[in-house]
Amino acid sequence: MTSVVVADDHPLMLDAVAGVFDGGGFQVLARCRDGLEARAAILEATPDLAVVDIHMPHLTGLQLLAQARAERWPTRILLLTAGLEPEPLVEAIRLKTDGLVMKGAAGDVLLRAAEAVSGGTQWIDKDAMEQVIGLLAEPAAEPVALTPREADVVRCVARGRRNKEIARDLGISEGTVKMHLHNLYEKLSVSSRTELAILARERGLG
Repeated sequence: MTSVVVADDHPLMLDAVAGVFDGGGFQVLARCRDGLEARAAILEATPDLAVVDIHMPHLTGLQLLAQARAERWPTRILLLTAGLEPEPLVEAIRLKTDGLVMKGAAGDVLLRAAEAVSGGTQWIDKDAMEQVIGLLAEPAAEPVALTPREADVVRCVARGRRNKEIARDLGISEGTVKMHLHNLYEKLSVSSRTELAILARERGLG
């Protein structure tokens, strides 16, 4: 059972998001209406996952994420956003958010994102990714040569494909996909799928 704290300053949205997690392997430990309530609940209950609005009074979702990183909270943070303003999205990526989902997404999308994040996989909304492409990318000092298969994997990641989809598309095992990703992270000096996708788009591999 994955424990969850949900935080949103809009009561209807708070109830709707919490309702998505009723059953299905999740247990909602607390419903919070601002960032300070969320911080207190997270520190007290140490949930596996916190699903928080990126904009909240007293303490925003981004500020919570920054504290989580600075204080090394074990709780994974999944941000919810109603808009695609570049600045908060860029900051969320820089802080290595575990997940970012649009509020307009369907409930099953939020569940899949929560399952991925609680399992250790970063989940970033594709539209949000498009907004930060080019804003985070830094020019490489020297191009790094990729094997044809590595280039195939990079293209798939840039298109938002998951490991199972990449394996199916390329006719290889999921384990081989993970091996290629590990090699790509080291070769290209990136630490996440998000950074890899941004670098791929900058190089025209998307």
